[in-house]
Amino acid sequence: MKRYVELYKALLRFSFLRFTTYRALFINSVIATVGWGFFQIIWINLLTVRTKSAFGWSKNELIILAILYVIIIGLFHFFFTGNFERFSNIIDRGELDFILLKPVDSQFMVTNYLQRFPNLVRVALGIVFLFAYLYMTKTNITLFGWIGFSVFIIFGIVLLYALWMVYCTLLIWFPRLNNLIDFLYTINGMSRYPVEMMFEVKNFILLFILPFSISIATPAKILVRGTLDGEVYGLMFLSISLFIASRIFWKYALRHYTSASS
Repeated sequence: MKRYVELYKALLRFSFLRFTTYRALFINSVIATVGWGFFQIIWINLLTVRTKSAFGWSKNELIILAILYVIIIGLFHFFFTGNFERFSNIIDRGELDFILLKPVDSQFMVTNYLQRFPNLVRVALGIVFLFAYLYMTKTNITLFGWIGFSVFIIFGIVLLYALWMVYCTLLIWFPRLNNLIDFLYTINGMSRYPVEMMFEVKNFILLFILPFSISIATPAKILVRGTLDGEVYGLMFLSISLFIASRIFWKYALRHYTSASS
């Protein structure tokens, strides 16, 4: 365990040096992430300008959900999405062969090699927006709400990780399926809306969207309402079971990996 902690620290330093060395890339990334954060909050304000509630959520709760989406997705992008975007290239170019030869867990190396530091700016921006909005609207959050939110955002991020891992593992069989990442980004965007809205979708597509939505909406509901409901247990079950499933699926896929030289 200690070896992996030290390795992760080294990877963090590498990622930080990478972004600070290429300053133009760093500045452009920061501007893009800040602009994206602003857009999410403006968008939900426009959607709720003529309504006081939707799908059982008040306007204030919907805006807080949008702000929390900026924070949670910002954390997820910081830790993982840069690595998932590399999946196709490292498989297609044979880099996975070298990863498999290293004396470390291959899934750890593949999904933790790169961190995107500009997304920490997005997270900080979301935190500032959250406290500013709570202050302006005089919204009181209970201590239980803060604690529950802090705990369940971990489950939410684990669930997002597991979902992305399962889908991206398919690239071992279809390494040129680059648009899979675009699909995941699109589905991720649906998680900024209430879970209740997903139940209005009378289609099998709900099966794909619902876990993504639960990962964000459930921690948000705990924060604004200060209570636990059935979705909490659903989030816990999905995050743990899908994480285990992603590990099993990855190991299974590696047994069928033929390497780039084959």
